[in-house]
Amino acid sequence: MSFKYALVGDSLQWVGYIIFEDTDTGLRTVKEAGYDAIDLPGNPDSMDGADLKKRVADAGLTSPEVQGACGYGHAGQVRNLAAIDDDIRAYGVQYARDCIDLCVDAGSTYFGVCAAQPAEPELPYPKDPISQLRDQFRKSLQEVCAYGKEKGIKIVMEPLNSYEAFPGVLTTLYEAKMYIDDLGVDNLGIQPDVFHMNIEEGSMQDAIRATSSHIWHFHLNETNHYTPGSGHADYKSIFRILKGIKYDGYLANYCPLTNQKIITFKDKSDRPDLLEVLSTMVKLQKSIEKAVDLSRERYEADEKRY
Repeated sequence: MSFKYALVGDSLQWVGYIIFEDTDTGLRTVKEAGYDAIDLPGNPDSMDGADLKKRVADAGLTSPEVQGACGYGHAGQVRNLAAIDDDIRAYGVQYARDCIDLCVDAGSTYFGVCAAQPAEPELPYPKDPISQLRDQFRKSLQEVCAYGKEKGIKIVMEPLNSYEAFPGVLTTLYEAKMYIDDLGVDNLGIQPDVFHMNIEEGSMQDAIRATSSHIWHFHLNETNHYTPGSGHADYKSIFRILKGIKYDGYLANYCPLTNQKIITFKDKSDRPDLLEVLSTMVKLQKSIEKAVDLSRERYEADEKRY
């Protein structure tokens, strides 16, 4: 079975494009480049989910996920699901509920959450005890999952690296599995990200194997956040493992970081051709997937081996 490929829509800004500036053209370009889906940004106050659902479908795509903007750098406000202050935590939970409503309107299956660093990063350790931050995050997950269950939406946790997330709260796939085991709810899963795993996991491959039954969505980042192939992500071994565990979710690509003028100053004068950027990424990954399939067919008589 071939993988399904998605694009993280919010990352279009990294190559000088905004998903909502010419939505229909952008969606058609995503489809033409070879993608099956596009993940939507979590901006419930400014998005019409029902309208986007139609536009996405008209382009021949689906929208598997609404990705939460929990970090201050993404959101410009505090949406801290691990906050010790219950009022701050409640604000983050309400944002998650609003995004779940957006998922329903947009026809998405998943809402993505994380335990992002506050506006002023706390390194190398948080100022509050990690055990208390975990307890608060666990409470938030319980509330968010309950609302998601009511609305028919699944929640996926994305462990971030310790420079972007509270160290020790949700930075590894193993920590994500801990919350799943603790809460025992059936609509909570994991969304690994290659960039973050490269920093936090002792072994990406072992972590994927250990949490395989809980992986519902997957982020294909390069280890340096630039164009796939420019870092040292071992896509071949990752794909082999995902094939071996019979992963049938989407592989979602982030657009690569480009340069400061485009990203910070919104200078579009030298932004790259969007179709070329998108097709370059997915063509590389599909070629690796094909090579992995041929290798498994030739050398792996036992389907359980991976």
